Amino acid sequence: MSRILFILVLLAVGFLLLKSWQRKQQLKQHNKQTSGKIPKNTRMVRCLQCGLHVPEDEAISQGGKHFCSLEHAKLHLTKD
Repeated sequence: MSRILFILVLLAVGFLLLKSWQRKQQLKQHNKQTSGKIPKNTRMVRCLQCGLHVPEDEAISQGGKHFCSLEHAKLHLTKD
């Protein structure tokens, strides 16, 4: 009877170890898939009106000057 109990405990421990290993493999696979989706670094530019830093592709650029919004571009141009 004790041998049967010992075998059952060994099977349960083996099953739990197998499940743990499978979970780790799934996490590694998931991390590999999501690691390729990290956005690229973009250059940040400073708004001449308020000083806010915004990504260059989102900034309003006029004459080599960068602004965070169209309103700030208009304000800066009317100030000059």
